[in-house]
Amino acid sequence: MKTKFLIAGLVLATSAGAFAAAPANKDVDVVAELQALKAEVARLRAESGDTWLNQRRAEEVKALVHEVLADADTRASLAGEGMTAGYNKHFFLASEDGKFLMQVFGQLQFRYIASFNQKDGVSGHSDDDEDEGFQFRRAKVGFEGHVEAGRQWDYEVVLATDYSDSLIFAEDLTIGTQIADGLYLKAGKFKLPFLREELTSSRRQLAVDRGVVSEYFTLNRAEQVQLKYDPMDAVKLMVSLSDGANSETSTIGADSSEFAITARADVKLAGEWGQMKDYNAWEGEPFAAFVGGALHYELGDGKNGQAFDAFSWTVDGSVETNGLGVSVAGMGAHIEPDSGDSADIYGLVVQGAYQVIPNKLEPFVKFELIDSNDTGSDDTAYFLTFGGNYYFDKHDAKFTLDMIWWIDGSLPPANPIGASATSSGLGFASGDPHSEDALVLRAQFQLLF
Repeated sequence: MKTKFLIAGLVLATSAGAFAAAPANKDVDVVAELQALKAEVARLRAESGDTWLNQRRAEEVKALVHEVLADADTRASLAGEGMTAGYNKHFFLASEDGKFLMQVFGQLQFRYIASFNQKDGVSGHSDDDEDEGFQFRRAKVGFEGHVEAGRQWDYEVVLATDYSDSLIFAEDLTIGTQIADGLYLKAGKFKLPFLREELTSSRRQLAVDRGVVSEYFTLNRAEQVQLKYDPMDAVKLMVSLSDGANSETSTIGADSSEFAITARADVKLAGEWGQMKDYNAWEGEPFAAFVGGALHYELGDGKNGQAFDAFSWTVDGSVETNGLGVSVAGMGAHIEPDSGDSADIYGLVVQGAYQVIPNKLEPFVKFELIDSNDTGSDDTAYFLTFGGNYYFDKHDAKFTLDMIWWIDGSLPPANPIGASATSSGLGFASGDPHSEDALVLRAQFQLLF
């Protein structure tokens, strides 16, 4: 019995020792494993440095780039395939293949005007009346470019505001295409190819605006079909069939003329054609000389109010050299009424400018006259316009100050196919009678974009 109790005690003691030793052995194993892991991490770091961190950052950047590209693809799909946009002299939109182009451009002209009119003996007016104020003479936005549709079709749409009431209207609407080498066809509403000063853009005039003689003889705009032909580099020819002078827009059956044709020829004697776009002799430009002329005939439609036929002509020339620009133009109109006496009217314009500071400061002077054989009275009017331009960036940004002096004489009867020589668009007070010794002071800032 004692032996049994002794054996049981030994077993219990051995078991208790084993249970007591197990935790101690387990702790030793864990510590050993941690030490081994630390040694492995240290070894890996020693071998790779921070490469693992750089790889993680690279993966994040790649993910961000993929997100941006996906967003760009979405935007491109909304804008259309292959569309480009930017600025090259004008803001533009274009297709990548060049089949579509649209350029946007604009013009702003803001003026101060003071008109001093001699009104001696005119009923309802005091002597030497003065009118002055501000005027937004021109505000235009235009779109031009081309579309490939079987062939290249050029187009232009110019929207402008009427300075008298700020209403928006379509000033120019054209479609054109080249039909052969040197041969170009153009149709729509735009200026008839007649007076050079009228064909020179209002952006590029020497004075604040065109002269009184040009206003008197202008044919302005008409709905027309025009054929332009350049037989050689030095010659440009244009011929138009139209609804008549100053017809602007009209409806079928309401045109004031039955038939109208206008033709103009320009010859480059020296220089580049681009120099003919204005009257300025810019620094660095070569010597230039141009001559030109035009004819216009229209058959009146008495049923629609034009009870006369009209024939107009003009010749002009210009020279540019070393900062000096000089031009001269003569013109005339013959009016043949259905009944009564015919009338012949003549005009002359001579103007010159010299850039005393190249591309910056340019004084100018313009002499004009209008004469008629319509009456035996003193119906020859003389005008002198003088002033100067300060160019911030050529025509893109410039300030002009000038004065029109009505030297002597009275205006002949109105030219029935022209415009008003003393219009408020030139600075004369609207609705007031005008006579010799009238003065119009004008200051204008122009901005093009």
